[in-house]
Amino acid sequence: MSSEGTFRPPRRRGLIFQVGAALAFFSAGGLLFYLSMEQQVGLYFILLLLAAMILLSPVPLIIYRAIALSRATYKLEREGLRLRWGLRAEDIPFQSIEWIRPASELGYNLSLPKFSWPGALLGFTSVPELGVVEFIAAETENLTLIATPNRIIAISPVNLKSFMLSYQRMSEMGSLTPMAAFSSQPAVFARYVWRDRAARIPILTTIFLTIALLVGVIVIMPTRQQISIGFEPGGQPLPPVSSERLLLLPILAGLTAAISILTGLFYYRHENQRVAAYLILAGAATTPFLLLLSLVFIR
Repeated sequence: MSSEGTFRPPRRRGLIFQVGAALAFFSAGGLLFYLSMEQQVGLYFILLLLAAMILLSPVPLIIYRAIALSRATYKLEREGLRLRWGLRAEDIPFQSIEWIRPASELGYNLSLPKFSWPGALLGFTSVPELGVVEFIAAETENLTLIATPNRIIAISPVNLKSFMLSYQRMSEMGSLTPMAAFSSQPAVFARYVWRDRAARIPILTTIFLTIALLVGVIVIMPTRQQISIGFEPGGQPLPPVSSERLLLLPILAGLTAAISILTGLFYYRHENQRVAAYLILAGAATTPFLLLLSLVFIR
């Protein structure tokens, strides 16, 4: 517990696992990508490149979940309980909480949501005795169930005893001003962003430019055996390399664009940070645009 009423899930094991997994996938994908760049264009080249993309694809999700875990909180206030986990947010007034019990005391067999791993037990599952259970937890240890009229929510405060005592104390004090119920799902957040023209247009522009860069690279590659993709300090082109190296450009553009968009969406969640979010989202198109422009100067 970092402060009175604010509890966190266990983070150490989850962060170690997720950072390690991200590094492993990134290293393996990077190695296969490097090996593909050493091949002539053909079936072996395509297979290596495809395998590299498959290994690299889960990295953004793992990084997002690691960041979400590091910032996750369960906050007990006099008016209710606030759950924060990445883009997932839930405010539950005390009058909507029917009961809170440690899962170990109830004896139910709780199956974990799909695509769960240490530090990220997230998603929905169904339990015959309870119905739909949503997990917003890091580990099965200290798993605690919160019953509301709509569903059961499973959380994992690192200090369960203190959490239960704090809940009892807060609920006995009574609320001065009732908390408004609030729920924000990542899918709902995505729809909200999509309806905002100032956010939607930069994101679509970035995606379009990245795809255009990929198409441009695919068009240029078969026409040249070797290319120069840079300049020496004196202004002379660098020694030519295999044209397959051009694939580095859309990959670099895609990675930087994804990081910029995710960062912009992170700030977008808060009304007082919307201007910063719009600027970051607008800047996401810079790298793919400049790299697309650089295709004109390739020799």
